[in-house]
Amino acid sequence: MRRPPAFRRLLGLAAAAAAWAPLAFASVTRIWVSDSATDFSAGEARGVAVTVDGTLVLARDSKRVEGVSEAAIYAGDRAKDGSVFLATGEAGKILRVSPRGEVSTYVTLPEKEVTALAAGSDGVVYAATAPGAKVYRIGRAGEFSVYYQPKAQYVWALSLFGGSLYVATGLPGEIHRVASAGHGERLETTADAHVRSLYVDKEGRVWAGTSGRGLVLRLDKGGKLHTLYDSSKTEITSIAAGADGRVWVAAGSAEVGAGGNEPISSPATGPAARAAQTEPTKTDEEARDKPEVTVSVSSPRLAPPRPGTKQSGYSSEIVLFQEGEAPRTVWTSSDELVFSLESDPPNGGVLAATGPNGKLYRIDAGRYSLERTFDEKQVTVLAGDAVATNSASSVYRLIEGPREGEYVSAVKDTGRTSRFGAFRWEGDVPSGSRVAFSFRSGESSAPDSTWSPWSPFAPASQVTTVDAPPGRYLQWKARMSSEGERVPVVRRVETAYRNRNAIPVIESLTALGPAEVLARSASGGSNVFEATSPDEKGIFTALEESKPEGSPRRLLRKGYRTLTWKASDPDGDVLTYDLEFRPADSQHWFTLRKELKENYYSFDTTALPDGEYVFRLTASDAQSNPGEGRSAQRETSPTRIDNTPPAIRKTSAASGVFEFEVTDAASPIQEVEYSVDAKEWIKAEPKDGLSDSLRESYVLRLDPGLKGGFLLIRATDASRNTAAASFVIP
Repeated sequence: MRRPPAFRRLLGLAAAAAAWAPLAFASVTRIWVSDSATDFSAGEARGVAVTVDGTLVLARDSKRVEGVSEAAIYAGDRAKDGSVFLATGEAGKILRVSPRGEVSTYVTLPEKEVTALAAGSDGVVYAATAPGAKVYRIGRAGEFSVYYQPKAQYVWALSLFGGSLYVATGLPGEIHRVASAGHGERLETTADAHVRSLYVDKEGRVWAGTSGRGLVLRLDKGGKLHTLYDSSKTEITSIAAGADGRVWVAAGSAEVGAGGNEPISSPATGPAARAAQTEPTKTDEEARDKPEVTVSVSSPRLAPPRPGTKQSGYSSEIVLFQEGEAPRTVWTSSDELVFSLESDPPNGGVLAATGPNGKLYRIDAGRYSLERTFDEKQVTVLAGDAVATNSASSVYRLIEGPREGEYVSAVKDTGRTSRFGAFRWEGDVPSGSRVAFSFRSGESSAPDSTWSPWSPFAPASQVTTVDAPPGRYLQWKARMSSEGERVPVVRRVETAYRNRNAIPVIESLTALGPAEVLARSASGGSNVFEATSPDEKGIFTALEESKPEGSPRRLLRKGYRTLTWKASDPDGDVLTYDLEFRPADSQHWFTLRKELKENYYSFDTTALPDGEYVFRLTASDAQSNPGEGRSAQRETSPTRIDNTPPAIRKTSAASGVFEFEVTDAASPIQEVEYSVDAKEWIKAEPKDGLSDSLRESYVLRLDPGLKGGFLLIRATDASRNTAAASFVIP
């Protein structure tokens, strides 16, 4: 059943409103959206294809064929009756998979490895073997005989057309045409050491791909050779034609190449394989000039990984050739190697078998899809509806009809434990098909036993919220099924989540020194800042400016104190601050100021009796989280409020000598100065040499000639309280 997009969105919005009603005005609700090929490709697909235009589509089902136990599978071809022949090693066997999926050994050839196959419409099968580079003809009854033996060390590909067999060889890289048993001719010798792939089109033109320079060559019916494409890759690994006649070519490279002049996608020497060397013959002048190489094969290989790298340095491209147009690259990969291409008639493109991630792609000129992921890491052979893998060797059949698949999303890290809310999706569910969703969550980045179990699958039409407990990480899973050709499609998935509101963090709360204030002012001038009107909400007069500009400056204002703090919110929420105070010997808190937005506050302390006070800051994010705000508190250590100036008392006086003491009830004496006859201030040092006590004694030695003069003494305590007294010089 298909729902109109607008209707689905309306349902989704209604669900979201219901799920998130308490948080309607919160600014931290987020939506995790998956709606592109990049998004979906990060997940895992089993029976579900990810298309290039960013959709999930139910793919064809696959069934593993039982009874395949060969060490390696090198090549395959589909016969006219629907059966599939497979070339294997290391026992020289050719397997036959019947249309019903039954496996049998069709024939066992004398050599260990069968490297190429071609099945004729008349039921005859041609097979190339190694060592020895022989081509066998195998009759319908299983009888076989040597059909052709080129003077080369490898046979990499075979192709039948117009009653002739075309043969691609390596060392040297040649193209041969064989008209009958023992009667063949060399059509072309290439500059590269190997002709790795071969295809003959409906006009009889021979397409060939080389290993070395990665050339696509075409030999026309008149025997003229053309270079159609010079790839940036080192090898043309496969050539195939679509149902519409377009030709598709796969090219690949590996930064760490194969040894011994072998192609990068060729079979590699295995530990159990016995090396056999092909000796040059007296009649083969060209072979004498070729390097001697070991011809022994095992499982198809990929280039070995470089130390310290996640992938192995391979890359691939698929190039499309159309008559009258320049070749164009339609697909690339920076970490995969394409082993085989096969026509995909229902879609007009090709299937591409790759490694080392075990992926099978469907490629078309304008799009591609991840058809399936196999547990075996090398998908190496495509033959009709058969897919063969290595590491380990297996054969699968792609089947039509009823099917089912699952897609598991990547793990979403929400950053912190979160609540999950509305779920929305867009797509099509045709009649006879189904889509269902399931969810799970956890606190570890990799799903493990501590995660919640998958929720029961619920039909897509009934899923409006994420059925998973709070957690930092989230996954969703889609199960898709179809009873026929019409399949469901998922184009977009949205999951809403909201981080659990974090407690604000107060990093510091500091009381500045007495009389120090902070104020924003664009103008310069005196360091004395005048107060504005008293605070109408309490006993304190505050310092406020109507137009704050720039960073606050530190100024002086007698009787004022300033609290400053540093606070933050992990969610980025707006914070407001409340200030309270209490006498140090009391447990009862009183409001100083509420709902501050600055990170400092200057206030007049003259309304308080002298003594020690504790100040408390409360930081709250309630403004961003109505009804669910959280707060943090921090207190200062006891802070002394002292607005009483020191006292100055004369203790003795004689000619030229004046002694006095300065005392303070709360703060140490900080500085004492004196002036004679209203001239400059002169600093006076206490008798003990340190001005650090509540009581300090001083001796002034004056010029006797100043007798009767005017002596002015000024004393300042540590709370910046100042007192002055005048005396007659004795």
